[in-house]
Amino acid sequence: MPVLPFKSDAEVVEFAQEFLKNRRETFRKDIDICMTPDANNSHAYFPALITCIAFADLLSGLYAGKLDGHGLNELKNYVSRFMDTAAYNPDRLDILYECFRHKVAHLAQPYAVFDTYSKERFRTQPRRLITWTVREDEYRPAIEIVSEKKQIERAPTPWAVFYDHRVTISVPTLAKDIEASMPKYLDHLRKDQVARDRFKNCMNHYFPR
Repeated sequence: MPVLPFKSDAEVVEFAQEFLKNRRETFRKDIDICMTPDANNSHAYFPALITCIAFADLLSGLYAGKLDGHGLNELKNYVSRFMDTAAYNPDRLDILYECFRHKVAHLAQPYAVFDTYSKERFRTQPRRLITWTVREDEYRPAIEIVSEKKQIERAPTPWAVFYDHRVTISVPTLAKDIEASMPKYLDHLRKDQVARDRFKNCMNHYFPR
């Protein structure tokens, strides 16, 4: 089936189903590989986590109608429409992006402690020093932030480093929740002309002619 030009709304939806089915299969394969333990029973947590975030970025970009220049605001819009807003509230998404997405993409892993005052978006709230745990087992909510005051002990530090909160992320749960949003997005695509136009705009960029 030719990607462009689409001849009808039905063809747009049909292609969207095939496109996302292919992306979902690749996503599952990558997550399964990362979550398969090695000989030391270790997992590739951060490749799996960045794959989850990237796939969520793709879906939110399709919903927004742009694959370049989109980010946290578009993700929040997607989550508010197609995911559990209690489990993925704005604060958790802010931490997911600032503590994990940017740092993993650029530094391979997050800072041992993320100082929320390093980012302007958090400065209307009390300061938090947040450390992290990434889990390979299913746990809900997928992103949890709890108060916990301790010193970093398991990682090498040049001096005593303290934190007062811990964010825990369950990669399998996050992956499942992202996948579970896809049928809802496709159902929206079937019913909404603006959504179809935005999807077509993204395909113009994804598959240049």
